[in-house]
Amino acid sequence: MTSVTLMAAKGGVGATLVAVNLAVGLAGRGRCCLVDLHLWGGDADLHLDLEPHRDWTDLLPVAGELTEHHLELALTVHGSGLGLLAAPAAPRTALDIRSADGLLSALSTRFEWLIIDGPAGSDPLLPDVLRRSDMAILVTTADPPALRGAARVRAMVPYPLQSRLGLVVNQMTRSHPASPSVLAESLEARLLAVLPRDPQYVGYQVNYGQPAVLSPGSSLGREIVSLVRRLESWQATPSPHATDGRLTYLDSDQPL
Repeated sequence: MTSVTLMAAKGGVGATLVAVNLAVGLAGRGRCCLVDLHLWGGDADLHLDLEPHRDWTDLLPVAGELTEHHLELALTVHGSGLGLLAAPAAPRTALDIRSADGLLSALSTRFEWLIIDGPAGSDPLLPDVLRRSDMAILVTTADPPALRGAARVRAMVPYPLQSRLGLVVNQMTRSHPASPSVLAESLEARLLAVLPRDPQYVGYQVNYGQPAVLSPGSSLGREIVSLVRRLESWQATPSPHATDGRLTYLDSDQPL
């Protein structure tokens, strides 16, 4: 099992969009669960056009004795085979962090891939989630406010996970002054994907719950498919490739 936590540099950079598409892409390659770990405003269900009747907090009382029956009751299954543990329908302001940590531990034994749409950087749950993760992916756009937020979130990554930190640069265009590889170097992260703007298919997903990764005509979807392959390759690699102290993965300065 591999647990991957996606973190947003700031609101609006598309971390949930990436998490949902990545999870759908991985669902075709093994048993995969997407956990929407937001306590305020999680909307992975909308990105998948699903109507959950339960959420991951319903599993907290049985985290220590989790069974397949419990999962069947709590999971909402997408047509791709992806199992979603949705965010709470009503905001939760108090949570036993140890119980949530125990739930993630229990889930890690049940799925080949556990994709976590991580909570905000200010959420006290995030450090525990990262400590439970095999990999972390930081999602950012290339504008200065997002990059400042990315640096702040990057500082929260615990030392053992820093060598398994990947970067996804979203909505990248030729007008950005810095190249993706330079951004990855500055954040000391492995560059996993550079995602283009794709307003048509992002619109389909946001408004109708049609994942871009399932749409052959989507440029975003095609890049997510490539991201899935890179993540599988990274999963099989004991340590990231380092050159002159820089962690890299993509030859990412190609035109978009």
